[in-house]
Amino acid sequence: MDLLNSIEESKLALNLFLENRFDLAEKKLAKFVDCSIYHSLGNGLLLMIRALMSFERNDIDKAIEAIDRGLCLIQKFRGKQCRTIELIFRMNGYNYNFCDYTEEQLHAELCYAELIMIRAILCLLSDETLTGKIGGLLRIRSCFSIYSGLYRFLEENEDSRNNSLLWQEFEAGVCFGFGLFNLLLASIPAKLAIFLQLAGLNGDKEKGISELIKCSKFDGTLRSPFASFSILFYQLVVVALIGVERIDLGLCERIFTKLNGKYSKGAIILFLRARYRLLNGGHIDESVQLYWRSIRSQSEYKQFHHICHWELAVTNIFLLHWTRAAWHANKLYEESKWSKSIYAYLLAVCIEADKSGDISKNVPENRIKIAGKSIPMEKFCEKRALKWLQMNNNNKDSIEPRRLFLPQFELIYLCSGFGLLNNYCCPWIVRPLLEFIDKEWEEFNKGATISNKCAKVEQLLWLFLRAICLGKLGEFHEAFGIFQKIIRR
Repeated sequence: MDLLNSIEESKLALNLFLENRFDLAEKKLAKFVDCSIYHSLGNGLLLMIRALMSFERNDIDKAIEAIDRGLCLIQKFRGKQCRTIELIFRMNGYNYNFCDYTEEQLHAELCYAELIMIRAILCLLSDETLTGKIGGLLRIRSCFSIYSGLYRFLEENEDSRNNSLLWQEFEAGVCFGFGLFNLLLASIPAKLAIFLQLAGLNGDKEKGISELIKCSKFDGTLRSPFASFSILFYQLVVVALIGVERIDLGLCERIFTKLNGKYSKGAIILFLRARYRLLNGGHIDESVQLYWRSIRSQSEYKQFHHICHWELAVTNIFLLHWTRAAWHANKLYEESKWSKSIYAYLLAVCIEADKSGDISKNVPENRIKIAGKSIPMEKFCEKRALKWLQMNNNNKDSIEPRRLFLPQFELIYLCSGFGLLNNYCCPWIVRPLLEFIDKEWEEFNKGATISNKCAKVEQLLWLFLRAICLGKLGEFHEAFGIFQKIIRR
Protein backbone atom coordinates (compact mmCIF):
# COMPACT_ATOMS: atom_id res chain seq x y z
CA MET A 1 0.00 0.00 0.00
CA ASP A 2 1.43 3.42 -0.97
CA LEU A 3 1.77 6.22 1.56
CA LEU A 4 -1.19 8.33 0.42
CA ASN A 5 -3.61 5.39 0.47
CA SER A 6 -2.24 4.42 3.89
CA ILE A 7 -3.09 7.89 5.21
CA GLU A 8 -6.57 7.88 3.63
CA GLU A 9 -7.38 4.43 5.06
CA SER A 10 -6.16 5.45 8.51
CA LYS A 11 -8.15 8.69 8.31
CA LEU A 12 -11.30 6.72 7.57
CA ALA A 13 -10.64 4.37 10.51
CA LEU A 14 -10.00 7.19 12.98
CA ASN A 15 -13.16 8.97 11.80
CA LEU A 16 -15.06 5.75 12.55
CA PHE A 17 -13.57 5.83 16.05
CA LEU A 18 -14.74 9.41 16.61
CA GLU A 19 -18.23 8.33 15.49
CA ASN A 20 -18.31 5.58 18.16
CA ARG A 21 -17.73 2.70 15.71
CA PHE A 22 -14.80 1.45 17.74
CA ASP A 23 -14.67 -2.22 16.69
CA LEU A 24 -14.89 -1.38 13.00
CA ALA A 25 -12.11 1.21 13.39
CA GLU A 26 -9.80 -1.29 15.10
CA LYS A 27 -10.50 -4.00 12.49
CA LYS A 28 -9.84 -1.58 9.63
CA LEU A 29 -6.46 -0.59 11.07
CA ALA A 30 -5.45 -4.15 12.00
CA LYS A 31 -5.85 -5.26 8.37
CA PHE A 32 -2.62 -3.57 7.18
CA VAL A 33 -0.83 -3.13 10.49
CA ASP A 34 2.19 -5.19 9.32
CA CYS A 35 2.92 -3.19 6.17
CA SER A 36 1.65 0.39 6.66
CA ILE A 37 3.24 2.92 9.02
CA TYR A 38 0.00 4.85 9.44
CA HIS A 39 -2.04 1.73 10.17
CA SER A 40 0.55 0.81 12.82
CA LEU A 41 0.33 4.30 14.32
CA GLY A 42 -3.48 4.32 14.38
CA ASN A 43 -3.62 0.80 15.80
CA GLY A 44 -1.19 1.74 18.58
CA LEU A 45 -3.20 4.87 19.40
CA LEU A 46 -6.53 3.04 19.70
CA LEU A 47 -5.02 0.23 21.78
CA MET A 48 -3.43 2.83 24.08
CA ILE A 49 -6.82 4.52 24.55
CA ARG A 50 -8.42 1.16 25.35
CA ALA A 51 -5.62 0.34 27.83
CA LEU A 52 -5.87 3.70 29.60
CA MET A 53 -9.63 3.39 29.80
CA SER A 54 -9.72 -0.13 31.25
CA PHE A 55 -6.39 -0.03 33.16
CA GLU A 56 -6.34 -3.83 32.78
CA ARG A 57 -2.87 -5.38 32.68
CA ASN A 58 -3.78 -7.50 29.64
CA ASP A 59 -4.90 -4.43 27.65
CA ILE A 60 -1.72 -2.54 28.60
CA ASP A 61 0.52 -5.46 27.57
CA LYS A 62 -1.39 -5.88 24.31
CA ALA A 63 -0.97 -2.17 23.51
CA ILE A 64 2.76 -2.21 24.32
CA GLU A 65 3.29 -5.30 22.16
CA ALA A 66 1.46 -3.71 19.21
CA ILE A 67 3.39 -0.44 19.61
CA ASP A 68 6.74 -2.27 19.69
CA ARG A 69 5.81 -4.12 16.48
CA GLY A 70 4.84 -0.79 14.92
CA LEU A 71 8.16 0.79 15.91
CA CYS A 72 10.05 -2.11 14.32
CA LEU A 73 8.07 -1.62 11.10
CA ILE A 74 8.60 2.15 11.02
CA GLN A 75 12.35 1.71 11.59
CA LYS A 76 12.55 0.15 8.12
CA PHE A 77 11.18 3.33 6.53
CA ARG A 78 13.30 5.83 8.51
CA GLY A 79 16.48 7.42 7.20
CA LYS A 80 19.67 5.57 8.12
CA GLN A 81 21.16 8.80 9.48
CA CYS A 82 18.38 9.14 12.08
CA ARG A 83 18.68 5.55 13.22
CA THR A 84 22.43 5.94 13.79
CA ILE A 85 22.11 9.34 15.47
CA GLU A 86 19.40 8.12 17.82
CA LEU A 87 21.48 5.12 18.85
CA ILE A 88 24.59 7.21 19.64
CA PHE A 89 23.29 10.65 20.69
CA ARG A 90 19.88 9.89 22.15
CA MET A 91 20.72 11.24 25.63
CA ASN A 92 22.37 14.40 24.23
CA GLY A 93 19.32 15.63 22.33
CA TYR A 94 21.18 15.67 18.99
CA ASN A 95 19.61 17.91 16.34
CA TYR A 96 18.45 15.87 13.35
CA ASN A 97 18.99 17.05 9.77
CA PHE A 98 16.13 16.13 7.43
CA CYS A 99 17.11 18.05 4.28
CA ASP A 100 17.96 14.95 2.21
CA TYR A 101 14.94 12.92 3.28
CA THR A 102 12.23 11.66 0.96
CA GLU A 103 8.56 12.34 1.78
CA GLU A 104 8.17 8.73 2.90
CA GLN A 105 11.13 9.05 5.29
CA LEU A 106 9.77 12.32 6.70
CA HIS A 107 6.40 10.71 7.39
CA ALA A 108 8.18 7.74 8.96
CA GLU A 109 9.98 10.11 11.37
CA LEU A 110 6.68 11.75 12.24
CA CYS A 111 4.95 8.42 12.92
CA TYR A 112 7.97 7.18 14.87
CA ALA A 113 7.89 10.23 17.16
CA GLU A 114 4.15 9.81 17.78
CA LEU A 115 4.44 6.11 18.47
CA ILE A 116 7.34 6.40 20.93
CA MET A 117 5.37 9.12 22.73
CA ILE A 118 2.45 6.70 23.09
CA ARG A 119 4.88 4.01 24.28
CA ALA A 120 6.38 6.42 26.84
CA ILE A 121 2.96 7.30 28.28
CA LEU A 122 2.09 3.64 28.78
CA CYS A 123 5.52 2.92 30.25
CA LEU A 124 5.36 5.77 32.77
CA LEU A 125 1.86 4.79 33.92
CA SER A 126 2.29 1.03 34.08
CA ASP A 127 5.97 0.33 34.89
CA GLU A 128 6.70 0.89 38.59
CA THR A 129 10.46 0.27 38.34
CA LEU A 130 13.12 2.99 38.22
CA THR A 131 14.43 1.49 34.98
CA GLY A 132 10.97 1.81 33.45
CA LYS A 133 10.69 5.46 34.50
CA ILE A 134 14.12 6.31 33.05
CA GLY A 135 13.22 4.49 29.84
CA GLY A 136 10.01 6.49 29.57
CA LEU A 137 11.83 9.80 30.06
CA LEU A 138 14.43 8.85 27.42
CA ARG A 139 11.65 8.08 24.95
CA ILE A 140 10.03 11.45 25.67
CA ARG A 141 13.40 13.18 25.17
CA SER A 142 13.95 11.36 21.88
CA CYS A 143 10.42 12.24 20.75
CA PHE A 144 10.91 15.93 21.56
CA SER A 145 14.23 15.97 19.66
CA ILE A 146 12.56 14.57 16.54
CA TYR A 147 9.65 17.01 16.73
CA SER A 148 12.01 19.95 17.26
CA GLY A 149 14.11 18.86 14.28
CA LEU A 150 11.05 18.45 12.05
CA TYR A 151 9.70 21.83 13.14
CA ARG A 152 13.02 23.55 12.33
CA PHE A 153 13.06 21.74 8.98
CA LEU A 154 9.62 23.21 8.18
CA GLU A 155 10.72 26.72 9.17
CA GLU A 156 13.93 26.53 7.13
CA ASN A 157 12.14 25.19 4.04
CA GLU A 158 9.10 27.47 4.15
CA ASP A 159 9.80 28.83 0.66
CA SER A 160 10.01 25.37 -0.91
CA ARG A 161 6.81 23.96 0.58
CA ASN A 162 4.23 22.61 -1.85
CA ASN A 163 0.49 21.99 -1.85
CA SER A 164 0.63 18.23 -2.37
CA LEU A 165 -1.58 16.14 -0.08
CA LEU A 166 1.44 14.33 1.36
CA TRP A 167 3.16 17.61 2.24
CA GLN A 168 0.00 19.01 3.84
CA GLU A 169 -0.37 15.85 5.92
CA PHE A 170 3.27 16.12 6.96
CA GLU A 171 3.04 19.82 7.88
CA ALA A 172 -0.20 19.27 9.82
CA GLY A 173 1.42 16.36 11.66
CA VAL A 174 4.46 18.41 12.70
CA CYS A 175 2.25 21.28 13.90
CA PHE A 176 0.08 18.83 15.84
CA GLY A 177 2.94 16.95 17.50
CA PHE A 178 5.07 20.00 18.29
CA GLY A 179 2.05 21.96 19.53
CA LEU A 180 0.65 19.17 21.69
CA PHE A 181 4.08 18.45 23.15
CA ASN A 182 4.56 22.09 24.16
CA LEU A 183 1.07 22.28 25.64
CA LEU A 184 1.54 19.08 27.67
CA LEU A 185 4.93 20.14 29.01
CA ALA A 186 3.59 23.58 29.95
CA SER A 187 0.66 22.00 31.84
CA ILE A 188 2.71 19.60 33.97
CA PRO A 189 2.78 20.46 37.72
CA ALA A 190 5.88 22.34 38.88
CA LYS A 191 7.25 19.44 40.98
CA LEU A 192 7.30 17.13 37.95
CA ALA A 193 8.37 19.87 35.53
CA ILE A 194 11.68 20.25 37.40
CA PHE A 195 12.74 16.71 36.41
CA LEU A 196 11.71 17.29 32.78
CA GLN A 197 13.64 20.56 32.68
CA LEU A 198 16.75 18.71 33.85
CA ALA A 199 16.31 16.53 30.77
CA GLY A 200 16.08 19.66 28.60
CA LEU A 201 12.30 19.56 28.16
CA ASN A 202 10.47 22.88 28.36
CA GLY A 203 6.97 23.72 27.16
CA ASP A 204 5.54 26.95 25.76
CA LYS A 205 1.77 27.10 26.23
CA GLU A 206 1.13 29.91 23.72
CA LYS A 207 3.29 28.22 21.11
CA GLY A 208 1.49 24.95 21.72
CA ILE A 209 -1.98 26.42 21.23
CA SER A 210 -0.97 28.40 18.13
CA GLU A 211 0.51 25.29 16.47
CA LEU A 212 -2.58 23.23 17.28
CA ILE A 213 -4.79 25.95 15.79
CA LYS A 214 -2.58 25.93 12.69
CA CYS A 215 -2.97 22.14 12.43
CA SER A 216 -6.76 22.36 12.81
CA LYS A 217 -6.87 24.64 9.74
CA PHE A 218 -5.47 21.90 7.51
CA ASP A 219 -8.97 20.73 6.62
CA GLY A 220 -9.30 17.10 5.60
CA THR A 221 -5.96 16.00 7.00
CA LEU A 222 -5.59 13.06 9.37
CA ARG A 223 -4.63 15.06 12.46
CA SER A 224 -6.84 18.14 11.99
CA PRO A 225 -9.81 16.84 14.06
CA PHE A 226 -7.46 15.62 16.80
CA ALA A 227 -5.92 19.10 16.99
CA SER A 228 -9.41 20.57 17.40
CA PHE A 229 -10.29 18.06 20.13
CA SER A 230 -6.97 18.74 21.89
CA ILE A 231 -7.69 22.49 22.03
CA LEU A 232 -11.22 21.89 23.32
CA PHE A 233 -10.02 19.40 25.93
CA TYR A 234 -7.29 21.76 27.14
CA GLN A 235 -9.62 24.76 27.44
CA LEU A 236 -12.72 23.01 28.80
CA VAL A 237 -11.08 20.42 31.07
CA VAL A 238 -7.44 21.23 31.87
CA VAL A 239 -7.82 25.02 32.28
CA ALA A 240 -11.04 24.54 34.26
CA LEU A 241 -9.30 22.04 36.57
CA ILE A 242 -6.12 24.06 37.11
CA GLY A 243 -8.03 27.32 37.48
CA VAL A 244 -5.05 29.68 37.03
CA GLU A 245 -6.17 31.28 33.76
CA ARG A 246 -9.36 32.23 31.97
CA ILE A 247 -11.02 29.69 29.71
CA ASP A 248 -10.96 30.94 26.12
CA LEU A 249 -14.64 30.31 25.38
CA GLY A 250 -14.41 32.33 22.17
CA LEU A 251 -11.75 29.96 20.82
CA CYS A 252 -13.91 26.98 21.82
CA GLU A 253 -16.89 28.48 19.99
CA ARG A 254 -14.80 28.94 16.83
CA ILE A 255 -13.59 25.34 17.02
CA PHE A 256 -17.14 24.00 17.44
CA THR A 257 -18.28 26.15 14.51
CA LYS A 258 -15.40 24.88 12.38
CA LEU A 259 -16.27 21.27 13.14
CA ASN A 260 -19.72 22.17 11.74
CA GLY A 261 -21.63 19.22 13.13
CA LYS A 262 -18.92 16.60 12.42
CA TYR A 263 -18.96 13.67 14.85
CA SER A 264 -22.10 15.23 16.38
CA LYS A 265 -23.19 11.86 17.77
CA GLY A 266 -19.74 10.90 19.04
CA ALA A 267 -19.31 10.35 22.78
CA ILE A 268 -16.26 12.64 22.95
CA ILE A 269 -17.77 15.66 21.21
CA LEU A 270 -21.00 15.33 23.21
CA PHE A 271 -19.01 15.35 26.46
CA LEU A 272 -17.05 18.43 25.37
CA ARG A 273 -20.24 20.22 24.30
CA ALA A 274 -21.79 19.45 27.70
CA ARG A 275 -18.82 21.06 29.43
CA TYR A 276 -18.92 24.04 27.09
CA ARG A 277 -22.63 24.73 27.68
CA LEU A 278 -22.13 24.55 31.44
CA LEU A 279 -19.07 26.81 31.44
CA ASN A 280 -20.49 29.26 28.90
CA GLY A 281 -23.56 30.62 30.67
CA GLY A 282 -24.34 27.87 33.16
CA HIS A 283 -26.87 26.08 30.92
CA ILE A 284 -27.07 23.22 33.37
CA ASP A 285 -30.20 21.48 32.03
CA GLU A 286 -28.83 21.38 28.50
CA SER A 287 -25.49 20.21 29.84
CA VAL A 288 -27.10 17.31 31.73
CA GLN A 289 -28.95 16.27 28.56
CA LEU A 290 -25.69 16.28 26.58
CA TYR A 291 -23.93 14.15 29.21
CA TRP A 292 -26.75 11.62 28.97
CA ARG A 293 -26.61 11.68 25.17
CA SER A 294 -22.88 10.93 25.42
CA ILE A 295 -23.60 7.97 27.71
CA ARG A 296 -26.32 6.58 25.43
CA SER A 297 -24.36 7.13 22.22
CA GLN A 298 -22.23 4.00 22.69
CA SER A 299 -21.96 0.96 24.95
CA GLU A 300 -18.49 -0.43 24.22
CA TYR A 301 -16.30 2.04 26.13
CA LYS A 302 -17.95 2.08 29.54
CA GLN A 303 -15.16 4.32 30.79
CA PHE A 304 -16.57 7.17 28.67
CA HIS A 305 -19.78 6.63 30.64
CA HIS A 306 -17.90 6.92 33.91
CA ILE A 307 -16.42 10.31 32.98
CA CYS A 308 -19.96 11.58 32.35
CA HIS A 309 -21.28 9.99 35.55
CA TRP A 310 -18.62 11.86 37.53
CA GLU A 311 -19.63 15.14 35.91
CA LEU A 312 -23.31 14.41 36.58
CA ALA A 313 -22.58 13.56 40.22
CA VAL A 314 -20.76 16.89 40.66
CA THR A 315 -23.52 18.79 38.85
CA ASN A 316 -26.22 17.27 41.06
CA ILE A 317 -24.23 18.10 44.19
CA PHE A 318 -24.21 21.74 43.10
CA LEU A 319 -27.97 21.50 42.58
CA LEU A 320 -28.33 19.88 46.05
CA HIS A 321 -29.94 16.82 44.46
CA TRP A 322 -28.38 14.28 46.82
CA THR A 323 -30.31 11.21 45.66
CA ARG A 324 -29.34 11.74 42.02
CA ALA A 325 -25.73 12.49 42.96
CA ALA A 326 -25.63 9.30 45.05
CA TRP A 327 -27.01 7.28 42.11
CA HIS A 328 -24.17 8.43 39.85
CA ALA A 329 -21.60 7.88 42.63
CA ASN A 330 -22.92 4.36 43.15
CA LYS A 331 -22.66 3.72 39.40
CA LEU A 332 -19.01 4.73 39.53
CA TYR A 333 -18.33 2.63 42.63
CA GLU A 334 -19.89 -0.50 41.13
CA GLU A 335 -18.51 -0.25 37.58
CA SER A 336 -15.34 1.86 37.42
CA LYS A 337 -11.87 0.55 38.26
CA TRP A 338 -10.11 3.91 38.22
CA SER A 339 -10.45 4.83 41.90
CA LYS A 340 -12.99 2.89 43.93
CA SER A 341 -11.69 4.55 47.09
CA ILE A 342 -12.73 8.03 45.90
CA TYR A 343 -16.04 6.73 44.54
CA ALA A 344 -16.83 4.98 47.83
CA TYR A 345 -16.20 8.21 49.72
CA LEU A 346 -18.22 10.25 47.20
CA LEU A 347 -21.13 7.83 47.60
CA ALA A 348 -20.86 7.99 51.39
CA VAL A 349 -21.03 11.79 51.50
CA CYS A 350 -23.93 11.95 49.04
CA ILE A 351 -26.34 9.76 50.99
CA GLU A 352 -27.71 10.03 54.50
CA ALA A 353 -25.11 9.50 57.24
CA ASP A 354 -27.01 6.66 58.90
CA LYS A 355 -26.86 4.68 55.64
CA SER A 356 -23.26 5.36 54.78
CA GLY A 357 -21.28 3.79 57.61
CA ASP A 358 -20.73 0.50 55.80
CA ILE A 359 -19.65 2.13 52.56
CA SER A 360 -17.18 4.39 54.43
CA LYS A 361 -15.36 1.25 55.59
CA ASN A 362 -14.70 0.41 51.94
CA VAL A 363 -12.68 3.57 51.32
CA PRO A 364 -9.29 2.43 52.77
CA GLU A 365 -9.39 -1.09 51.33
CA ASN A 366 -10.00 0.12 47.75
CA ARG A 367 -6.91 2.30 47.39
CA ILE A 368 -4.75 1.72 44.31
CA LYS A 369 -1.37 2.85 42.98
CA ILE A 370 -0.54 4.38 39.61
CA ALA A 371 3.07 4.19 38.40
CA GLY A 372 3.96 2.83 41.84
CA LYS A 373 2.60 5.88 43.66
CA SER A 374 -0.48 6.29 45.85
CA ILE A 375 -3.06 8.79 44.64
CA PRO A 376 -3.07 11.85 46.97
CA MET A 377 -6.84 12.23 46.69
CA GLU A 378 -7.32 8.63 47.81
CA LYS A 379 -5.17 9.32 50.89
CA PHE A 380 -7.40 12.28 51.69
CA CYS A 381 -10.59 10.23 51.25
CA GLU A 382 -9.18 7.50 53.50
CA LYS A 383 -8.35 9.97 56.29
CA ARG A 384 -11.77 11.61 56.13
CA ALA A 385 -13.59 8.27 56.06
CA LEU A 386 -11.61 7.01 59.07
CA LYS A 387 -12.38 10.24 60.92
CA TRP A 388 -16.07 9.78 60.11
CA LEU A 389 -16.07 6.23 61.43
CA GLN A 390 -14.08 7.22 64.54
CA MET A 391 -16.52 10.03 65.33
CA ASN A 392 -19.44 7.60 65.32
CA ASN A 393 -17.57 4.85 67.19
CA ASN A 394 -16.91 7.36 69.98
CA ASN A 395 -20.54 8.43 69.90
CA LYS A 396 -22.39 5.07 70.02
CA ASP A 397 -24.86 6.21 72.68
CA SER A 398 -26.24 8.97 70.46
CA ILE A 399 -29.39 8.25 68.45
CA GLU A 400 -28.32 10.63 65.67
CA PRO A 401 -25.04 9.67 63.96
CA ARG A 402 -22.35 12.34 63.78
CA ARG A 403 -21.54 13.81 60.39
CA LEU A 404 -18.60 15.52 58.80
CA PHE A 405 -19.22 19.14 57.92
CA LEU A 406 -20.02 19.59 54.20
CA PRO A 407 -17.74 16.77 53.02
CA GLN A 408 -19.41 16.83 49.57
CA PHE A 409 -18.18 20.32 48.76
CA GLU A 410 -14.82 19.74 50.41
CA LEU A 411 -14.22 16.76 48.11
CA ILE A 412 -15.56 18.52 45.02
CA TYR A 413 -13.32 21.51 45.62
CA LEU A 414 -10.22 19.32 46.01
CA CYS A 415 -11.16 17.54 42.76
CA SER A 416 -11.41 20.98 41.07
CA GLY A 417 -15.16 20.54 40.60
CA PHE A 418 -15.81 24.22 41.28
CA GLY A 419 -14.11 24.89 37.95
CA LEU A 420 -17.39 23.81 36.34
CA LEU A 421 -18.98 27.00 37.69
CA ASN A 422 -17.54 29.76 35.56
CA ASN A 423 -17.37 33.20 37.20
CA TYR A 424 -20.51 35.37 36.89
CA CYS A 425 -22.34 32.78 34.75
CA CYS A 426 -24.19 30.71 37.34
CA PRO A 427 -25.77 32.94 40.05
CA TRP A 428 -28.94 30.80 40.01
CA ILE A 429 -26.75 27.84 41.00
CA VAL A 430 -24.30 29.57 43.35
CA ARG A 431 -26.74 31.64 45.46
CA PRO A 432 -28.80 28.62 46.64
CA LEU A 433 -25.48 26.89 47.26
CA LEU A 434 -24.29 29.76 49.45
CA GLU A 435 -27.56 29.75 51.40
CA PHE A 436 -27.27 25.99 51.94
CA ILE A 437 -23.67 26.32 53.22
CA ASP A 438 -24.70 29.03 55.71
CA LYS A 439 -27.71 26.99 56.86
CA GLU A 440 -25.53 23.91 57.39
CA TRP A 441 -23.12 25.96 59.48
CA GLU A 442 -25.98 27.13 61.70
CA GLU A 443 -27.11 23.52 62.17
CA PHE A 444 -23.57 22.38 62.87
CA ASN A 445 -23.14 25.06 65.54
CA LYS A 446 -26.08 23.65 67.48
CA GLY A 447 -23.97 20.60 68.44
CA ALA A 448 -22.73 21.45 71.93
CA THR A 449 -20.48 18.38 72.25
CA ILE A 450 -18.09 19.32 69.47
CA SER A 451 -14.51 20.03 70.57
CA ASN A 452 -13.14 23.54 70.12
CA LYS A 453 -10.37 22.31 67.81
CA CYS A 454 -12.85 20.46 65.59
CA ALA A 455 -15.22 23.44 65.53
CA LYS A 456 -12.37 25.75 64.51
CA VAL A 457 -11.41 23.50 61.58
CA GLU A 458 -15.02 23.26 60.41
CA GLN A 459 -15.47 27.02 60.74
CA LEU A 460 -12.47 27.59 58.49
CA LEU A 461 -13.97 25.19 55.94
CA TRP A 462 -17.28 27.10 56.12
CA LEU A 463 -15.50 30.43 55.58
CA PHE A 464 -13.45 29.00 52.73
CA LEU A 465 -16.50 27.64 50.89
CA ARG A 466 -18.31 30.97 51.44
CA ALA A 467 -15.38 32.82 49.89
CA ILE A 468 -15.32 30.48 46.89
CA CYS A 469 -19.05 31.04 46.27
CA LEU A 470 -18.75 34.81 46.67
CA GLY A 471 -15.90 34.81 44.17
CA LYS A 472 -18.07 32.91 41.69
CA LEU A 473 -20.74 35.61 42.17
CA GLY A 474 -18.21 38.34 41.40
CA GLU A 475 -18.16 39.69 44.97
CA PHE A 476 -14.37 39.67 45.08
CA HIS A 477 -13.87 42.29 47.81
CA GLU A 478 -15.88 40.29 50.35
CA ALA A 479 -14.30 37.01 49.23
CA PHE A 480 -10.80 38.50 49.55
CA GLY A 481 -11.60 39.70 53.07
CA ILE A 482 -12.69 36.19 54.09
CA PHE A 483 -9.52 34.65 52.65
CA GLN A 484 -7.44 37.14 54.66
CA LYS A 485 -9.42 36.22 57.77
CA ILE A 486 -8.68 32.52 57.18
CA ILE A 487 -4.95 33.22 56.75
CA ARG A 488 -4.84 35.18 60.02
CA ARG A 489 -6.41 32.24 61.87
